[in-house]
This record gives sequence, structure tokens and C-alpha cells, in this order.
Amino acid sequence: MEQLIVLALVLPLMTGALAMAQSRQEAIRCISLTGSSLTSLVLLTIVYHVATVGKIHVGQLYVDHLSAVVLMVVAVLTFTAALFSLSYMKQEIEHGHISLKMLKRYYGLVSLFTFTMICVLMAENMGMIWVAVEATTLSTALLVAFYFDRAALEAAWKYVMVCTVGICFALLGTILLYYAQVNAGIAGGQGLSWLALKEVSNRLDPGMVKLAFVFILIGYGTKAGLAPMHTWLPDAHSQAPSPVSGLLSGALLSCALYAIIRTVVIVKGALGAAFPEQFLIGFGLLSIVIAVPFIMVQHDLKRLLAYSSIEHMGLITLGVGIGTPLAVYGALLHLINHAVTKSALFYLAGLVIQQYGTKHIMRIRGLVTAAPMMGTMFVVSVLAIAGLPPFSIFFSKFTIVWAAFQSGSPWLGAMVLLLMAAIFAGMIYYTLKIGFGPLPSRVSTDYRPGRPAISAVSLSMVLMIVAGLYLPPWLDGLINQAVAIVTGGEL
Repeated sequence: MEQLIVLALVLPLMTGALAMAQSRQEAIRCISLTGSSLTSLVLLTIVYHVATVGKIHVGQLYVDHLSAVVLMVVAVLTFTAALFSLSYMKQEIEHGHISLKMLKRYYGLVSLFTFTMICVLMAENMGMIWVAVEATTLSTALLVAFYFDRAALEAAWKYVMVCTVGICFALLGTILLYYAQVNAGIAGGQGLSWLALKEVSNRLDPGMVKLAFVFILIGYGTKAGLAPMHTWLPDAHSQAPSPVSGLLSGALLSCALYAIIRTVVIVKGALGAAFPEQFLIGFGLLSIVIAVPFIMVQHDLKRLLAYSSIEHMGLITLGVGIGTPLAVYGALLHLINHAVTKSALFYLAGLVIQQYGTKHIMRIRGLVTAAPMMGTMFVVSVLAIAGLPPFSIFFSKFTIVWAAFQSGSPWLGAMVLLLMAAIFAGMIYYTLKIGFGPLPSRVSTDYRPGRPAISAVSLSMVLMIVAGLYLPPWLDGLINQAVAIVTGGEL
């Protein structure tokens, strides 16, 4: 498996370098799709090995059941984003929105972005996790500013500034964690090793660990889009190319939450569960509350989906904060479900914007009439992300809420249900207008999205429907083993 681990890191870099060296569009697309497919295949092979055989530890690289859960998300989204990009970026070139030079830069940066996310999930050392998370910011800043218009540059600047401040907090927290490790006399050659910290967490200075956790939660919470550190997210998601928005919402936010969860495991060993869980519940609940009014009065389609991502990140954080095995299981399952469903919605939003020529919700009407297949997919995907059965998100949401009631906090479960009902009403209101309103006369009904784009969305929809009806035993076992890591079970 050592060769596969190395291959998973090398393939994205090779793909990006080769794509940028080409001078023909077809060659760039072929290399990108081939490289992304191979990367996804290698990652899924690693995930399946971890699920069926056990963890992999090669030097500073470490993949256990917890990291495998998020690696699976990165694997799926890497492939669907690459497949969707074939049609989407071709349309952007044909419409004169981008040049061949910009296309090459796009594929190079997306490959670099994939590499940095894989590094986050395979790093065993907490310091290296910080470095990799910071690298994701650097690799995605130019993707947010990709079109280089005023709005895109403003969003990129905001993204860099807010996330840089956040990541500085995370760095300070990581340094404090190392200081606690040194004071316990257990650093040696294992400074910030997650395995070493987990093993001796009960010997760490409680006061120092408390301070470290607060800084790390705020720092990585900024990158995860948790309120009130979420201010960069709606702008960045709305301005980036739609395939990148799908990756940002589905994969990047999940990687940031992964870094928080890794830290929580150490903090629980040092302080017990109550201290970190109260912070996680607080930030999670606040994120859901903040999302409600912005979803209810939103005018930009991609910003609407971005605020929905804030809600879902809050719900996952809430599940981890409740801390029972059932709640953590629901949170990890929701992380997977949200990534697949939200990426599909961002892909569809990109197609809708290409057809209508606007992101303004009030100007997007009659989608089902203008493009029946695309309109139906959009309506179904919104119903899925809103939490209707039999889609997969319904079951992960239900699991988290049920866990809240079971944990002895019925007020928390009731509050989350009310907030989700408000968000559901807002999402459905806009969806009915977009899907079934009167078709504007200026909108052409001749628009036909490319087959690769429809195939990428279809694959995501199949996954979110099937996962709502059947969870493979190996995946159920993988999530349960990840739950054991988070709740204090075996490594």
C-alpha cells in the first residue's frame, strides 16, 4: 500500500503539470480527466483497504478510518468535478469568458488543490496538517479570483484575508499543543505526532490544552465556514467557477472539519468530553441560526447554496459536539451525503447560470420548461439537500436530531428541527420559483448541457439516492470504526 499512498500524492501534481504543458484544448481535457480518474481510483482503493484490512502508516503518512471517510469524499468529488469541467469549461471558452491560457491555469490549480486536500488527510503530524490546510488556501485563492473581474478579486481578497487570520489562530493553537507536549516531557522525535499526542493525552497540561483547542477551533472553524467566522464563504463560493464551488463546499470544508475532529480526539483524552463538546454545540448551533435569515432573503443562486453549506457544516459540528456514538455516526454520514449532494447542486447552478446568463434568482424562472432534464435534476437535488426522504441526507439529519433527543437535550433537538424547517421553507420557495415560474422571453430553450456535465450530476444523484436506501456493509463498518476513534475507542 505504500506505493499507492505515494501514487495518490504524485498523480495530481503530474496531471496538473502535464495539462499546463499542452497547447490544445482536447489534450488538456483528456489529461485532466484521465489523471483525475486515476487519482480517484487510487484513493478509493486506499479507502477500501482501510475499511476491510486496517489503517496504513508509512513514515509521516497515516490513513485510518477517520481520514478514509473524508478521503472517499475527495475521491468522488475529484472525479465528478473533472468530468463536469469538460463541458462547463468548454462552454466558457465558446462564450468568450475564458481563454486557452486561463483554461490551462484552471486545470493546473484544480490539480494542486486536490493534492493539498490529500495531504491534509494523509498527514499524521498535527503540524503538517496545519501546513497542508494553509496550502489549500494558497492553491484555491487564484481559483476564487479565476475570472479576474471586480467581484471575483474582491471575493478572493476577502477569502485570503479572513482565512489567513483564521489559520494564524490555528497555528497558535498548534504551537500551544506542542508546548503542552514538551512540558509533559514526551516530545522527543514525535513532536505534534497525532498518535503520540493521543496516547499520552491524559498527561498534557489541561489549561494549555484548553487554550490550544479554542484557538484551533476558531482557526480551522474559519476554514470550515462555521459562524461567525463564515464571512468569506458566500463570496468565494459565488465567484469561483461552479466545479470549484462544488469542491470548496463538498471537500475543502470537510477537510477543515476533519482537522478539528482530529484535535477533539486529543482534547477529550486530556480534559474529558464536556469541554470540547460544549464549544462544538455552540458553534454548530450558531452556524445553523446564522444561515436561516440569509437563506430566506437571498437573491444570488450560488450564495443561496453557500449559506446552505454553512447550515450543513453547523449540523455536522453539532453532531460531533453531541458526542454520542449515534450522533458522531450521523455527523460523519452527513459529511459524506452533504458533499455529494451539494457538489451536484453547484454543478447544476453553473449550468443554469450559463443558460440564463445571470445568478440573480428573480431572473431565473421556468427552468423545467426551458430545460426539462436539467430542471428536474435541480428540483430533485434541492429536495435532497433540504432533507426529504428517501434521499441520503434525510437519514443523516434524522440521525443527528434523534441523537440530540436521546442525549438528554430535547430542547436542542427541537430547536434544530425548527431551524431546519425554516431553511426547508426558504429553499423550497426559491426552487418553486426557479423551476416552475413563467419562462422569461429572453431565455433560449435551445441550450443543451454537454453529456459529461449531465453524467457528473447523474452520478452524484445516483449516489445520494442509493445511499438513502442502502449502505454497503464495508462503508457502514468504516464509519463505525471512525466513530470509535472520535469517541475514544481504538485507534
